[in-house]
Amino acid sequence: MREGGADILPAMSKAARPVPPRPEPPARPLGMLRILAALRGNVLDALPRSAYRRQVMAVRLLGRRLVVVNDPEVVRDVFVTRAATYGRKSHFKEQALRPVIGASLFAGHGEVWAARRRPVARMLHPSGVGALQPLFVGAGRRLAADWAARAGGPVDVAPDLAAATLDVMVRAVFGPGVPEGEARAIAEAFTRYQAGVSVIDLLHLLRLPDRMVGRQGRATLRAAGEIRARIAGLIAAMPGEGAYLGALRAARGEDGAPLLDDTGLLEESAMLLLAGSETAANALGWTLYLLATHPEWGARAREEVDATVGARDPEASDLAGLHVVRAVLQEGMRLYPPVAVLARQPAAPDRIRRWAVRPGDTVACIPWLLHRHEEIWRDPHAFRPERFLPGAPPPPRFAYLPFGLGPRVCAGAAFGMAEMTTLLAMILRRFEASPAPGAPPQPRFRLTLRPEGGLRLLLRPRADGG
Repeated sequence: MREGGADILPAMSKAARPVPPRPEPPARPLGMLRILAALRGNVLDALPRSAYRRQVMAVRLLGRRLVVVNDPEVVRDVFVTRAATYGRKSHFKEQALRPVIGASLFAGHGEVWAARRRPVARMLHPSGVGALQPLFVGAGRRLAADWAARAGGPVDVAPDLAAATLDVMVRAVFGPGVPEGEARAIAEAFTRYQAGVSVIDLLHLLRLPDRMVGRQGRATLRAAGEIRARIAGLIAAMPGEGAYLGALRAARGEDGAPLLDDTGLLEESAMLLLAGSETAANALGWTLYLLATHPEWGARAREEVDATVGARDPEASDLAGLHVVRAVLQEGMRLYPPVAVLARQPAAPDRIRRWAVRPGDTVACIPWLLHRHEEIWRDPHAFRPERFLPGAPPPPRFAYLPFGLGPRVCAGAAFGMAEMTTLLAMILRRFEASPAPGAPPQPRFRLTLRPEGGLRLLLRPRADGG
């Protein structure tokens, strides 16, 4: 099952390759109390060295069981073949997201989820992504102008990418005319929310009644309230014709009645904004950092952009030819999957290998582990974009899941890849990046995989970068 392919890195010895930052895994599995402490801070700290080789792992946390599946065939069996049993997000993910996006498509389940999935999937169908290219290019231009004005000193690219990708989504959802600065304000509120949200519910682990669990702190709820208030204001102020908001308003159920009431419209708009921007921003940020620390790949991608796009902005028809740009993004998402944990709760008692699971337990696939599995990937912790270049053997099926899998696979995967490819090409054409002095960023997973403390880079404008 091991990944194939020759070592075709540009001239650089294996000994000279920098190692992308990651938490040092504990040599031995942690005890329950240390696992709980790690899960409340950074999920990755709870993963011992053996987890990068195991197929299935299980641990009991207070009154609940957590089963981690980390083998492509087991992942397929649980998340695809038995999707009806494992179609609901984990209790922890639901309670962490509910204050912002409620019962929306990303967090919902059952008949309501199925009814909402169809119109959202139609909106985000790959055939319509090309029409959004002007939004991607506009965001790239604004981002480049901002960075050019601040070049010379360290730039934390993480909040800027969050604002840029959210700006794309705000315009896609609401259309033109959104007030200046609104996207950044929502992005900053979501950063505050994610920093404070409780992702491990100890009261749920103790099997207390539902009415007593899922509580969040006041500061977290204030951030959620600001996000929802801003989105509600945009819904009230913007006509949304020709944008996703108009499509959501027009969506009808099988009986012909509007599919979404006011609350549903707010929740699905919030879902599109945050799910559609957060993952792209994180993937772009980590990829830029990897290119800054692997300048031979930065140069290779930049040469491709120069040859394919030249001095103009990328058009939708250019994207398919940017093979190296896509490969570095795909490898960036292998090492730093934006959603590093896919967690579900079983709808009925079941068994995974020798472990029994029941409603209230959690079954998880952890792409952070799966993408670095030592029995699947060669040099699993190294940045090797050649894995994804044309002609390279594809990774084993269900071993690479940057957009999830099964019925809940990300409906906006084509949108995200087009946006990220465009923005990265525009950044590469205008800047050369190197890491800023100081300690390297450390990945931290709460709701998404963000860099702890930001992503500080030195950005040098190219003389011929437009």
